[in-house]
Amino acid sequence: MHSMDEEVLQHGTARTALAVPPREEGFWVSAKNIERLSRVASRSDRGEQVNVLIRGPKGCGKTTLARDFAARWSRPFYEVHCGAFVDAEQWFGKDRLNQGETWYRKARFIHATETPSCVILLDEINRAHPEVLNAVLGLLDWRRSLWSDDLTYEVRVAAGVVFFATLNEGEEFFGVNPLDAAVRDRFPRTVRLDYPPKREEAAILQSHGLSSPMAHKLTEFAHTLRKASRPVPVSTRQLMVAAEEICEGASLREAVETAIIFGTEDIALEKTALQALQWVEDEPFVAGPDNS
Repeated sequence: MHSMDEEVLQHGTARTALAVPPREEGFWVSAKNIERLSRVASRSDRGEQVNVLIRGPKGCGKTTLARDFAARWSRPFYEVHCGAFVDAEQWFGKDRLNQGETWYRKARFIHATETPSCVILLDEINRAHPEVLNAVLGLLDWRRSLWSDDLTYEVRVAAGVVFFATLNEGEEFFGVNPLDAAVRDRFPRTVRLDYPPKREEAAILQSHGLSSPMAHKLTEFAHTLRKASRPVPVSTRQLMVAAEEICEGASLREAVETAIIFGTEDIALEKTALQALQWVEDEPFVAGPDNS
């Protein structure tokens, strides 16, 4: 069995460096959260290792926020989809076979952990089984290290690494586990996200080609649903899809059906959505020539 370094020497396949992600056009972050993230960046710049939990409703940009942090402060970025991990060994690596020869390939997660100032996103952390998360608790607490039998050395978190974790909470999420207190305690800083204000959300839709009047109608529709007696979590992402449909010639109702209504089996939600459409548009079936 060969180490990853031996693989690089024998097969000439050097690891691809982790990249700084590009900024996402139209992504909105409140001034208060920019201040919070700036303090995180300052601690990282001093070589401290920081853990941040991101909470918020569906589709408000939790995953994008971590990537945006890396882009704003020019940090390498790596994202882990926690729901895809079914056993603890996946954190560290796996055996590979090449020309009848077996070697152990170090996981990209470990490479990111050992990269100074890297931003590591543990996306939907409560989709991972608690036993899977327990395997890396040592990297997330004050020890910032753990021994790996597979790698045969002690993994240490590099200076300035920032761990972000996103959390899905609520009865609408399936396949999630209660977040263990030991895991939650390892994320002492929390950023709470919400949907953008109406003006900002309308500007995002306009940046995707929607006219100003239609962008404000669509935003008003979403805010009406979010503040209903039984709130409907319409995401900015869904509104962007609706905006794309309208720009392609769909009526307001057709766009909302495609992006929001047809994706649910909740009849009450459908009725509420159709009522909200009538409140913001007298003729939701009609698409104007300029989407206005």
